[in-house]
Amino acid sequence: MSGTMKRPRYFLDIDPEVRKRVKALAALKGETMKDWFTEAIIAKLEDEIDATEGLASLNNAEGSMSLEAYLQSRKDKGNTSK
Repeated sequence: MSGTMKRPRYFLDIDPEVRKRVKALAALKGETMKDWFTEAIIAKLEDEIDATEGLASLNNAEGSMSLEAYLQSRKDKGNTSK
């Protein structure tokens, strides 16, 4: 067993009904429960990272304008087309 890295294991205490549903869905996709949970965890992590990055970008005011300036620019564009 030398040369192989031991991965930590996590045990979940989940409701039996949830376990049955996960097991059934995983089986329908030809996956193991481990694969199904890993995929779900990765998707959740990606969602959290996207949300965090999105919120961070809201703090970046560079290249943005105030609502009043935007509305004025729309009004000005409307006047030039007539």
